Amino acid sequence: MTRQTRVTRQTETLCINDCINAMDRIKESELEKLLYNIQKPGQYLGGEWNEIKKDPDSVSTKVALVFPDLYEIGMSYLGQRILYHVLNKDPEVLAERVFAPWMDFETKLRDNNIPLYSLENKIPLYSFDIVGFSLLYELNYSNILTILDLGRIPFLADKRDESHPLILAGGPAAFNPEPLADFIDFFVLGDGEEVFPEIISLYKHLRSYGGKKWELLKEFSKLEGIYVPSLYKVYQPSGSRLQAVRPKGETLPKIRKRVMYPFKHTPFPEEMIVPNVGIVFDRAVIEVERGCPQRCRFCQATSIYFPPRIKDVNHLVAAAKNSVRKTGYEDVSLTALSISDYPYLSQAIKSLMDDFSEQKVSLSLSALRPKGLTNEIIENILKVRKTGFTLVPEAGTDRLRRVINKDLSGEEIREAVSNAFSHGWQLLKLYFMVGLPTEREEDLQGIVDTVKEIIHIGYEKLNKAPKINLSISSFIPKPHTPFQWEKMDGMDFLKYKHRFILSQLKKYRFVRFKKHPLNTSLMEAVFSRGDRRLGRVLLDAWKRGARFDSWNNRFDLVLWEEAFNACGLDMNIYVSEADKNTPFPWDHIDTGIKKEHLLKELDRAFRAESSPSCLELKCSSCQGCSLLDVYDKKYPPIKPELSRKYFSPKDETGEKNRYRVKFAKKGKVRFLSHRDMINIIQRGLRRAGIPVLYSEGFHPKMLVSHLPALPLGMEGREELFEFKTRCVLDRQDFLSCMNRSLPDGFNILDLILLESGHPSLNEDIDRIVYSLDLSADLAKNAIAHMEGSRGVDKILKGELEDLFKIRLKEDPLIQKISVDPDTNKLMMIFSHTEQKAPRPQDIIKALLQIENPVYIMVREKIILKT
Repeated sequence: MTRQTRVTRQTETLCINDCINAMDRIKESELEKLLYNIQKPGQYLGGEWNEIKKDPDSVSTKVALVFPDLYEIGMSYLGQRILYHVLNKDPEVLAERVFAPWMDFETKLRDNNIPLYSLENKIPLYSFDIVGFSLLYELNYSNILTILDLGRIPFLADKRDESHPLILAGGPAAFNPEPLADFIDFFVLGDGEEVFPEIISLYKHLRSYGGKKWELLKEFSKLEGIYVPSLYKVYQPSGSRLQAVRPKGETLPKIRKRVMYPFKHTPFPEEMIVPNVGIVFDRAVIEVERGCPQRCRFCQATSIYFPPRIKDVNHLVAAAKNSVRKTGYEDVSLTALSISDYPYLSQAIKSLMDDFSEQKVSLSLSALRPKGLTNEIIENILKVRKTGFTLVPEAGTDRLRRVINKDLSGEEIREAVSNAFSHGWQLLKLYFMVGLPTEREEDLQGIVDTVKEIIHIGYEKLNKAPKINLSISSFIPKPHTPFQWEKMDGMDFLKYKHRFILSQLKKYRFVRFKKHPLNTSLMEAVFSRGDRRLGRVLLDAWKRGARFDSWNNRFDLVLWEEAFNACGLDMNIYVSEADKNTPFPWDHIDTGIKKEHLLKELDRAFRAESSPSCLELKCSSCQGCSLLDVYDKKYPPIKPELSRKYFSPKDETGEKNRYRVKFAKKGKVRFLSHRDMINIIQRGLRRAGIPVLYSEGFHPKMLVSHLPALPLGMEGREELFEFKTRCVLDRQDFLSCMNRSLPDGFNILDLILLESGHPSLNEDIDRIVYSLDLSADLAKNAIAHMEGSRGVDKILKGELEDLFKIRLKEDPLIQKISVDPDTNKLMMIFSHTEQKAPRPQDIIKALLQIENPVYIMVREKIILKT
């Protein structure tokens, strides 16, 4: 079936709104109207720095990379950023991003009959060839159904044919694919950088022959790391309450995950997208290692990312420095499951901070174990600003940490905390888990005692109380771990354990508690250990309103209980202890760690015996995995010189020069908040290499000042900001560099060098001019519905004095309100003082009864005193 035939069939069977044109793209002018009065409209716009936007008509294959949660969560996921970079390197492939819309925008899409679309080209989801979901968290599954429904794609795989996109899914949660098997055509298991291009290549080849969907899936199943659920059948193993699967025909009984190797020089997105709106991890993230040599028995990541593989240190350092230059980020995070085990960590940090400290770029490390926290590392990290300090003991006693194989003693915890407080850290994040196998009351007391010891050390080192963020989560027996056979504690028992800890620490007001809700932990456990029967439960719950179940204020356990009851299933069977001799629903997925090895580790756990890490153990003595051929423990010597400068030196005067910049904020960027705009401008200054001065102290800030906040949704034609530098800047060079370094919608208009002693930006403002577009539909509709023709007539003629007296209170800050007949705009001039001024949108609301009229308003000009 040709592409055109597919599109024709869809447009015949679906009622497509007029805002979708013949090229299967949603008009941005129509889309922007949907963004009025919704939360964080900037997340639905696209147009970010480093976005890759191709001509859809110039490519052969269109791929939607879908993250089933909000933009702020999905854009923090490094996996999607890597795939976006890898796929778009192929000129024949277009890869675009799609995220789950919040309920307010979901309602707008449905009410206006507009399908969910990609951010780059606003392509409806049903028009893509391949739709790939990232599965990070089981409680995002209901959002997958929302996305398919809004994208006008049938839920069930067996209801989709060649006219629909192929639906695939990958990521950590895909290692038990069965709960989603009814909805997904095939799963990608393991590293996607290598297998995804192979999928596209095979898809293009097979599509050229006009093959049927079942033929495509059969060919895909021959690729390593691909699981096609329709080629496997469900059965009930004897003695088990959980279903398992077996191949229908000659299909492989086990699917071995895909492992990227060699890993040292794998592609990395240095020009990663810089979001226009704030996200959870809003920084440059550099992956230094994949996999973890530590073998914590509760940790699923150990198996699914096995074996540990490292990046070449020179490649890593260059990538980090290039990322800063190409993104303008002020923070860089080196990330790995156990970054302390990266063999070149100290050298890499030193090389990076030699450059970053000069640029005021901070560096943070993820999952740093105390053994890796040397004084040299601490001192280098602190050269710019203190990033967060996190400690993850997991259990409260040395005995229980041996049970879970957490290589961390009480003495090491105390030493790490002492080092942190001695170097000036005042905030410490602590992570513990309750409900672990063999847990006793003394282990719970151990958590309390550990926190109290840390408080005592804090008083000793800081001479005051430290700030502690204490996170308590509940143990979930995850697939592919030694504890996968164990049960999960009941809700009442877990509640007791949480209360036990909190009751003994509640007197410490500086200890902030973060409890992971027990109901969501229960549902996560159910779906992480679920079988194929959960597909119908998921669909039933979605129909009852399940959305964003990972968000505490959205999860409704009653709704899920009703869905389980309607499907005749007991959720408790999925969290009970499992028989060691019966297969699991996920046993056909091969992570590389042998099942018999997991059983040996479980036996050692009950004897409270720790196991050495993969760095300490010889593979010949362990024989616990089937991936020896890709596990390289030999690390080459480091090159002596890693540092590399990217920023060109500027002519320095020695004096602090203050510059004022005039710019415009127009079009869709008006949907960005004032804070988002500040971040964009500051990152633009970094990308352009403008050497702006910073404040002093532990948290240096760029010395930039802005006008009073422009309301979200309002354009600004002549906005201003100021910054300080010790350099003399050429006006034309500055305008050229900055306009090349900012997203579309921002336009730098002028650069002015201010004389010494010139009033500050806020002191220099005399008046502010605003306008309202009377030709806009919002204004015309409001005028048409006003009571009495006399008021309408006066507005249209610009005779507003009587209307002011009736509807507006006199305010000395309102200098003038009039209508400009040439532009058909209502103009307002306000005096600027330090006292609270009326908001122009409130004046319009009172005058014309338009709710939130900012979307058709403009801040035209700032009139200065000097």
